[in-house]
Amino acid sequence: MTTEAAQLHLFDALAWRLARALPGLRSGAHAGRMRGAGESFADIAPLLAHPDPRRLDLRRSVTDPFGTLFVRRFQTRTDLRLHVLVDASASLAAGGGADRLGLAALLAAGFAQAARRGQDLFSLDVLAGDRRLAGEPPTRRAGLAQVLPERLGALVPSGRGVEGMAQAAAQLPAERILVVLISDFDLAPDELDRLLAALRPRPVLPIWLRDSGLENPAPRLGLAELRDPETGRRRTVLTSARWAARQAQAGRDARAALAGVFAAHGLRPVEIIDSIEVAELAAALDEAPL
Repeated sequence: MTTEAAQLHLFDALAWRLARALPGLRSGAHAGRMRGAGESFADIAPLLAHPDPRRLDLRRSVTDPFGTLFVRRFQTRTDLRLHVLVDASASLAAGGGADRLGLAALLAAGFAQAARRGQDLFSLDVLAGDRRLAGEPPTRRAGLAQVLPERLGALVPSGRGVEGMAQAAAQLPAERILVVLISDFDLAPDELDRLLAALRPRPVLPIWLRDSGLENPAPRLGLAELRDPETGRRRTVLTSARWAARQAQAGRDARAALAGVFAAHGLRPVEIIDSIEVAELAAALDEAPL
């Protein structure tokens, strides 16, 4: 997978808006809680409560029956921290037609590129079970997006479970942060519920990496050696059209159960099947309930 600068610049189309205003004084692209000088009109307040006569609202003041003087207040803009949390457990290495580790690496780089363009901080944690494979502290470092694909693409997925990700989530600040959770979500529903609970109250954007080859195995008669993506154990199975149909149905049932957990947490994952279409990702991100 190439990582030319032009390819990464496609991610400049990504943008994120949070439903709630953020605290903070540093200038950025997101609605802040502070009222005063800013670009967007917020409300009108009594002069005595907010003594800034430079912003006196003459029309509202002269029409007030009690002679109260009012000032116009504006919404400040602030920045946030975009934290990418990558689940690099062993199942990410399994593939039927997609390089999901490569997709995760490119997504992390793309979000780093978009965060820097949007004047936001970027940070990263890559967890393999209970082990931390890679990380990046909060930064606006130029050139980070260009080195991340190769750096992350060389990692070896391993381990299982959500313990490492839950611990990493507990270390994150509760405000002025957006967590992008990248995973194949090869998890039991109770594991996913635990992970999402650990991430609350932070806004979370789940990105679900799917592989159509794994989800829909070929319906042909033969022998196949399968590896359990989490334990690494190998076994030989007899494949057939009936076996393929059972595998596909089991996958649909598992995804439906996970979708129910996401919905219970008020989340709707962005699903990426086999490859990244940046325009579709940007549209999904724009509609995501953050």
